[in-house]
Amino acid sequence: MDLFSAGFRHFRKLFVIVFLVLAGTLQAQGPNKEVRIATFNIRELSTEKLLQVDGKGTGQDKQLQAAARIIQIIRPDILIINEIDQDYNSLSEGLTLNLYRFMNAYLRQGNDGITYPHVFTAPCNTGIPTGLDLNKDGVISGQQNVGSRAYGSDCFGFGNYPGQYSMGLYSNYPIDENQVRTFQKFLWKDLPGNHIPPDFYSDEALNIFRLSSKSHWDVPVVVNGKKLHLFLSHPTPPSFDGDEDSNGRRNFDEIKFWVQYLADDPHLYDDNHKSGGFKGNDSFLIGGDMNASRESDSRYDGMVAIDQLLNHPEIKDTGQWLVSNGGWEGRKKGPPDYWERNTAKFGNDFRMRIDYLLPSKDIQIKDGGVFWPASDEDPAGYQLAETASDHRLVWLDIVLR
Repeated sequence: MDLFSAGFRHFRKLFVIVFLVLAGTLQAQGPNKEVRIATFNIRELSTEKLLQVDGKGTGQDKQLQAAARIIQIIRPDILIINEIDQDYNSLSEGLTLNLYRFMNAYLRQGNDGITYPHVFTAPCNTGIPTGLDLNKDGVISGQQNVGSRAYGSDCFGFGNYPGQYSMGLYSNYPIDENQVRTFQKFLWKDLPGNHIPPDFYSDEALNIFRLSSKSHWDVPVVVNGKKLHLFLSHPTPPSFDGDEDSNGRRNFDEIKFWVQYLADDPHLYDDNHKSGGFKGNDSFLIGGDMNASRESDSRYDGMVAIDQLLNHPEIKDTGQWLVSNGGWEGRKKGPPDYWERNTAKFGNDFRMRIDYLLPSKDIQIKDGGVFWPASDEDPAGYQLAETASDHRLVWLDIVLR
């Protein structure tokens, strides 16, 4: 009996030691869990489409069904959405209304339904009239021509109606909303080293003209006790203008904003009148449709707009991870063009890399990709991507330090 008791005590001691070691290992691994982040420009994700539901509240729009199915397949923990309307006709229900509509009518549907406990959006400049003739067509757009391109051209950010082409965020992780910073109203003229076209805008226009065509957001997300700052924006396309290159210059400067923000530029100010840029040592990730590629014709300060980020000493270019077979199909992979890194397709076959997930260099990258199967390897997946948007969902698996 004594021998048995001694053996039992020895076994129990050994069991406790092993348990504690395993518990310590699991605890150490917990905060280092992989996080999947995605960005998806869902073409014209409008209120009109979101209201197309059946009697059970299930979304009926084929494009949005395809986009939701892709999201269900990839299942990101954090999802950045571009081109989602903000429903200004239902402001009493909050700007997040359309984010919930998309989640409830589309993302939550089917056997693979997905629900996000945290959502975020903030006011954007799209479709908000300036009261001035910005496009110099001799007409000051207003309520009389809402819904037209002429209306959008006189707004702070292009939109045929208020709230069109806005942004939103879904997250499985808590959003530290008390620390969110937005820069919707920051003036273009106040950006140091700006590239405003000379002698094009009146002084009256420059005194109200905002830099952001949508907005710039710093949204901190708390991931396993660690803070990840999401720097989100959707710059204007560098086209649809004249020889003055106003949109090309604005696109360059909307991207340049993040360079100044990382430098903690004291000239910056947010919508709560707090000055300065990014402070501290938290990890960050720049995400969204930047409407900028290395093939851009708009060059300032000796570079194209996106190189301000891709060549930044604190930012990691994720191009080698964010690839697809559909992006290069019919063309050559690798240098110098890297067709496999394309993220969008316009017209019959005009492909570009313009959607980005760019983390700070301290973040570990585990995997990534672009949902764009080749037509011959996965015809159903290829058609899903074609139906969902002219952009492709881009995703990245990361581990925070």
